[in-house]
Amino acid sequence: MAAGAGAPVNLIVDAAVGGRLVPTDFTGLSFERGALNYGNAGVAGYFFSPENTELVALFRNARIRNLRVGAGTADQQIPPGTGSDGYKGIDQLFQFAAAAGTSVSYGMRLYNPANSPIPDLISDDAAAARYIWQRYSSTLSSFSIGNEPDWHSFHIGDPSISETTPGEPGTAYPSYLEDWHRFAAAVQEAAPGAKLSGPDTGNYGTRGGVPYVTFAPDAATGVSWTQKFTEDEGASGRIKDATQHIYVGGSPLSTTAGQAIDNMLSAKWVEDQEIGTQPAGTGSDVTSYAPYPWLDKRIVAPTVSAGLPVRLSESNDYLTGVPGASDRFAAALWALDYMHWWAARGVSGVNFHNKQWIYTDTITPALGTYAPLAGSCGPSECGSYRVSPKGYAMKAFDLSVGGEVKPIRVAKPSDVNVTAYAVGGDRGLNVTVINKTYGVGATDARVTIEPRNSGWTRAALITLDSGEPGDPSSVTATIGGAAIENSEPWQGKWTALSPDSKGHLAVTVRATTAAVIRFY
Repeated sequence: MAAGAGAPVNLIVDAAVGGRLVPTDFTGLSFERGALNYGNAGVAGYFFSPENTELVALFRNARIRNLRVGAGTADQQIPPGTGSDGYKGIDQLFQFAAAAGTSVSYGMRLYNPANSPIPDLISDDAAAARYIWQRYSSTLSSFSIGNEPDWHSFHIGDPSISETTPGEPGTAYPSYLEDWHRFAAAVQEAAPGAKLSGPDTGNYGTRGGVPYVTFAPDAATGVSWTQKFTEDEGASGRIKDATQHIYVGGSPLSTTAGQAIDNMLSAKWVEDQEIGTQPAGTGSDVTSYAPYPWLDKRIVAPTVSAGLPVRLSESNDYLTGVPGASDRFAAALWALDYMHWWAARGVSGVNFHNKQWIYTDTITPALGTYAPLAGSCGPSECGSYRVSPKGYAMKAFDLSVGGEVKPIRVAKPSDVNVTAYAVGGDRGLNVTVINKTYGVGATDARVTIEPRNSGWTRAALITLDSGEPGDPSSVTATIGGAAIENSEPWQGKWTALSPDSKGHLAVTVRATTAAVIRFY
């Protein structure tokens, strides 16, 4: 659309400067190991199956490039191959992935509690790894072993992992690494050439408003488990990614939908340097958030410097989500901004957690009477699927990448909440502009883009918009004027634009929308 009234936003992008390459499998979802079970969460048959054509179409249309399966239930359920259905769930998963055009990050069990041990757990994991590697190596991204092993509850249950200082979870790291090595050796022998990832740490954040991160081997060292794992394993050549979990808003407690939307679209999550607090509900409760720069400084940047990319293998806005916010269009603007912010800082991918069925889900049952958090849905809902607005963010991100992150200078009024990112390569330059203003403070952004050292003479624009324009609480969205369907290919359209004689471009990005501008 042509530039008009609105807040002035000036962008300067240097297309000649190289930056971090955005991996092709950056966009991802994370599911529990339980999703492989027949009839899980009310689903008739196997959820991941090439016969689930609606799910295949949604993955392809939303461009979901990586599927992580594991999470908490990987350490709670028996290994595949040891139950009555054998490897049926594994076969269905990898055949689905091939049909959907996604890679698989597969999580194996590490936790082996003394009160209910699995006698042959290491050999069971190795057998599953061998089965997968011999049949589906082309679709496998990596194996991971264990989920969030840095929690105190993990240590007190498994006799192989112990805290040298009782009550200080970080001091269990040495025994964890020794145990992980035993499992990793068996998996690698069974699947030579397969990549591993880890440690899938999740014990970060705050308790009672007090910031903490679990450290290893001693809190005084200031080294996170994720960084320490990289220092110990990064040079081995067998690790694809260091993996970290993060739920930015933490546990929502009684946070209302309006408060959650304010938080998700605020500048605080993006800019604050320290753990902060935000109101929850109408009482005196507060909940804590972990802003991106805080996590970057404490965990991500030191890990990347130690030699491995970091994948946020389990992530979302809030733990379990906030109804009316995590499942609405506000979450699309948040997710698009979140992915770009981390892509510029060496993160190799983001997997939004999709536990069946909660408010943060990207893949959900069709609109009906199912109740998120109930853990299941009825036959009429589980027989059909759709993507929430977060799926539109993944689509927009996929359309906006292809190459390296480019430096971008943003000049704008301080009270206008607009962010911008640039990614480019030999075939063109993509600039993403996200206008997070809404409601009383909503303002269109009058954007001028100056791509330097590019030589591009043509341009086009595509918009991520709420299904109800300007409304961040909308349950629907469009991209390029079209919905992401579960049967037909996406039909979104780009709008042709004309840069001026200097290659500069002026566009208006409306309030509560995002736009991808492509120079080519």
